[in-house]
Amino acid sequence: MHRRLIIITKDPEFDDRGEVVLGQCEPFTSAWRLILVHPNRQQEELLSGTYTDLRKIQESCTSIEEPEKVRKRVNEMRALINSSVTETVAVEFDEEEASGSTKILDPTQTDFMPVVTDQIQQTSGDGFFELNRHQGAIVALVADPERASDVALLNQQLRKLLEQRPKAIVLDLSRIQNLATRALQELCLFRDQCESDRIQFGLCNLRKSVQKLIETLGHTNPPHVYDTPESALAEIVQSK
Repeated sequence: MHRRLIIITKDPEFDDRGEVVLGQCEPFTSAWRLILVHPNRQQEELLSGTYTDLRKIQESCTSIEEPEKVRKRVNEMRALINSSVTETVAVEFDEEEASGSTKILDPTQTDFMPVVTDQIQQTSGDGFFELNRHQGAIVALVADPERASDVALLNQQLRKLLEQRPKAIVLDLSRIQNLATRALQELCLFRDQCESDRIQFGLCNLRKSVQKLIETLGHTNPPHVYDTPESALAEIVQSK
């Protein structure tokens, strides 16, 4: 008797030259597919997303045989993952300022101070960025972390920021838990392009996992990193 199977797969990606895109199979990249293979060998796509998320869902369905119950579990797990927008943060207290504020060591997905801007917040065409402007500088929050490691899309969206000819560009990565190495390399290339165009560039609100990636890769000239959008803007505006 044939059993149902639940597999995770991904179609290969190719660049404009027809060559295989490097790093596309990293677990943090998007476009992975969760497939239910029925006993009669018919295939049903249940969900798409990052390998990391799909693997968690696949493991939760190990003991479930009936397709209807599998679909129900997938929907439950998807809702659970989508609702997990906060994390425990590490804080340290200054004994001399016990009644004052705390220092956040690892930014959460959503809990960060809003940027004081001189224009209304905007969203880029397809929701990739949420944009704020301040004295000619752009603070771009990566609103869709699942697509941040899609290098082709990331490059396209970064170029759109350049087209606005700002004085500076600050990328807020507070929602990104994991970043593919090729995406970080793309940010380094973009930083070089900004320098060529005399546009200041920096990153802010990095999680510990992304900070660790930068340290591990050991770039000789990594993008400048700020604690918050406010500190980035303060230094950029002052330098102007």
